[in-house]
Amino acid sequence: MTEMGSPGGERPLRHVREGMTVVGPDGEEVGTVAEVQMSDPGVVTPESQGASGEVGTALTDLWSRESMPEQGRERLARLGYVRIDTRGLFSRDRFAAGDEIARVVDDRVHLTLPADQLLS
Repeated sequence: MTEMGSPGGERPLRHVREGMTVVGPDGEEVGTVAEVQMSDPGVVTPESQGASGEVGTALTDLWSRESMPEQGRERLARLGYVRIDTRGLFSRDRFAAGDEIARVVDDRVHLTLPADQLLS
C-alpha cells in the first residue's frame, strides 16, 4: 500500500491522476477522477476583480464551463480541485477542493466530505 499526502506531509492533490477511484470518508465510492487542476493561490477571477480586456475574456471562458459550479469557483481555482465523474443517467459531476482530499492510497482518492456535501 502506497499512501501519499498523509497529515503534516505534502498535499495529496499533487498525487491525484485522472481515472482514479474517489471514495468518501465512509469508504463508499463517489466516482472517478475526470479532471485534476492544481492550486493557484494568486488566482484572479471575474468574481474577485471584475473581468476586463483579454485576461478577463480568458478567465470568463475558463469559468463558463457548464459543469463548473458557480458558487465556489474562486475557492476551487485557488485551492485546486478534482472534478469527479459520478456516473449515472441524471448525475452531475462533483468537485472536491484540494483541501477536501484527505489522502491518496494506491489508486484511490479519499475525501474528507461525503458526496452529498461536495459542490456539483
